[in-house]
Amino acid sequence: MQNKIITTLFSFLLSVGTGFCADSAGSNHISVFEKYVSKAVTTDETARCLNCHASRQIKLVESWEKTKHAANQVGCFECHAAEPNDPAAVPGHFGFCVKLPVTPKTCGSCHTEQYASFASSSHALAFDRIKNNPIRQASPIVFETTCASCHGNETTLKRGKAVDESWPNHGIGRINTDGSRGNCAACHGFHEDSLERVRSSDTCVACHSNSFSPAVQAWKNSKHGASWQAYAKSADMNVKGFVSLNEPVMRPDCFVCHFAAAKEGHKSTHNPSERLSWELAALKATHTDNWGDKRLMMQETCRNCHASTQTEQFYRRLDALVVETNKIVEKLADNSTENAYKNNKIKSLAIKSRVGAAMMSPAHRVEAIEELLEQK
Repeated sequence: MQNKIITTLFSFLLSVGTGFCADSAGSNHISVFEKYVSKAVTTDETARCLNCHASRQIKLVESWEKTKHAANQVGCFECHAAEPNDPAAVPGHFGFCVKLPVTPKTCGSCHTEQYASFASSSHALAFDRIKNNPIRQASPIVFETTCASCHGNETTLKRGKAVDESWPNHGIGRINTDGSRGNCAACHGFHEDSLERVRSSDTCVACHSNSFSPAVQAWKNSKHGASWQAYAKSADMNVKGFVSLNEPVMRPDCFVCHFAAAKEGHKSTHNPSERLSWELAALKATHTDNWGDKRLMMQETCRNCHASTQTEQFYRRLDALVVETNKIVEKLADNSTENAYKNNKIKSLAIKSRVGAAMMSPAHRVEAIEELLEQK
């Protein structure tokens, strides 16, 4: 009888979260911590989470406590709470139903406009570009550690645990178990909320730095990128409602061109391709849908520094380069499966040429065209 009472009491203590923590596998290993007092004012649910996790994921909690989320009582439970029918959910976790992956659907419950903008973006749809890649069938583990690390994947979990190589994955086009697409943390980070960090080209370079997406290197080799740091130091890249014209930014970076509002009355976006008139990352480049309107939106940023005549002439030359590169590609490309490697090489050089022109990087344009002309 005494043992039964002790067992019942122990189960009750676990369920109310008094500071007794079993390990994640639910074994009999028990650690006892003093009650954690957060620097932030939290909900009762998050306070219970912190009683265990603050002493385990110390730096994670420290970074979260400095955020606006923490200041507004958005904590562990508010982001990690899960619906019981979600395959990623861990039911009965000390009386809670939680999941590890935080998805855009969760973020969108507060950040409605941002979620809607992101959901229609090339970022959210990034997995579709690689889902039929032969590597995925030939070697899932190679796929997960290469292509999927940026593009995302289709995650498969059961009661919160991975059933294959698809988890963990933090790619920006991840298909989540709750039906949403994408991963806000791919750019924003996991428990911090620094706008300066997410607006930095150092965040973009994590994915846009390879032979099929050389945008950041091309920008750094341009006159814009080469002198960005010298002019950006005086700007507050952490300011809410950043408007390019109102800030002392004399050169544009990824954020200024692709996301920020150019002037008062213009909208910022969470869709980086919203202002792109060409689909350059392809064997043969094509215009995007409604490309004329998209070009006008991008040109609004250009005109903060450049005259209309200069801006328009830049786009004429870009269009001509893209058309000429397409002609070269048509002569070189071979649609047979035996020449897949050759086509990938041609594709990467074509992208390098076009992106180099779009970003105004002389080195990328010259090197790519020279190599293309050497192909047989």
